[in-house]
Amino acid sequence: MSKTLFFSEAGLTRLLEAVKASEVYAAVRRERGPEYCHLQKVPEAEVALREPRPSASPKAFLQPARERVAVYTNEGFDAEASCPVCEDRALVGLRACDLAAIAYLDKVFREGDFKDPFYEARRENELLISVDCVGVHENCFCTAVGGKPFAESGFDLNITPLRAGYLVDVGTDKGQAVVDQVADAASEPTGEQLKEREEARQKSVDQVEGQAGGLRVTDRIQKLLLSKQDSNELSEMATRCVECSACTFICPTCHCFYLYDQVGGEENFERIRTWDSCIMGDYSRMAGPAGAKPTPRPSLRNRCANRLLHKYAFSPQQYGMLGCTGCGRCIEACYGEIDIREVLRELSGDTSG
Repeated sequence: MSKTLFFSEAGLTRLLEAVKASEVYAAVRRERGPEYCHLQKVPEAEVALREPRPSASPKAFLQPARERVAVYTNEGFDAEASCPVCEDRALVGLRACDLAAIAYLDKVFREGDFKDPFYEARRENELLISVDCVGVHENCFCTAVGGKPFAESGFDLNITPLRAGYLVDVGTDKGQAVVDQVADAASEPTGEQLKEREEARQKSVDQVEGQAGGLRVTDRIQKLLLSKQDSNELSEMATRCVECSACTFICPTCHCFYLYDQVGGEENFERIRTWDSCIMGDYSRMAGPAGAKPTPRPSLRNRCANRLLHKYAFSPQQYGMLGCTGCGRCIEACYGEIDIREVLRELSGDTSG
C-alpha cells in the first residue's frame, strides 16, 4: 500500500500527536544536533524533521547494549528466558539509512533458522515513521551502497518536509490507522507540491553523491576485498585504528554480542548479553591455558579486514544485502580519523574522490 497526502504545519502536529504508543522514541532537536530520545508524546516542534540524521543510531532500541536473557538457579540449568513485554512502540524521525539497517537486522534476528525472541518482541508491535534527508550530514554516502537519502519502503509513514507543509507517504495499514485519526487535516497533494518533493530529493541525492566522490560499492570492490586482505591500504587502516570500537558500537547494523553469567541473587544466576566488537583483541578468543589462548584473528589488520569483509562481501552472500547503509556514523565516531569512503576508494585503486 502506498499513497501520498499533504499536511500543513498544524496538520502534521496533529498527526504526530495522534501517535499513541506505550513507548515513543524520536529524533529531537538538541544543541549539539539531533538525538534519539524517549518521549511521553511527540510534539512536532521538537522533532528533527529538517536536520541531518542523529549521530547515534536507533539500534539500541531494538538490540540493547546490555540485557538479561536468562535466569537459573544452582539446582539446575533450566534457563528461563526473560523476554521483554513490549506492547506498542513508535520510532519517529528515522532516516532511510536507519530503515535499511532495521531491514538488515530483521534478516539477522527474525528471518533466519534461529529467531531471536528478544528482538522479535521489540519489533512485533512497532510503528516506524521516517523522514526525508533534506539536511544531509557531511559524512553520509548512502548512494554509494545502493541507498538514497529518502525512504521508498520499510516505513509505516514517511514525511517529506516542504517549504510550506509536508508530504506524508502511507506505507502500511498501521500508518493508515494513524492518519485516519486526523483525516480532516489531510488533503491530496498538488502537482507543484509533488514537483517540489522531487526537486528536493534530487538535490539531496546530488549532495550525497558529491560527498561520496563517485564511490560505488560493486561486486568488483567485494572481490578486491577478498583478494587484498594483506594490502597496504588495510595495514594503513590498522595503523590508525586505536581499537576503541566506536565504529562498531555506533554502526546501525553491527550486531555481534557476548554472553556471560553472573550472580543475580542469593540462589539465582543471570545470563547477560552485551554488545561485542570484532575490532577488540579478545573478540573470538577461545579457551586455553594462560598466555596461550588462541584467537583466529591475532592482528589488528586481520580484524580490520574482517570488519570490511563482513560488511561488503560476506553479508551480501549470507543475507542478500550489504552490511553497510552508508550512514557515515563510523567516520564521525572514529578517533583515528579513518574515513571508510577513502579506504574503499584506495582498495579499488580510485583516488579521484
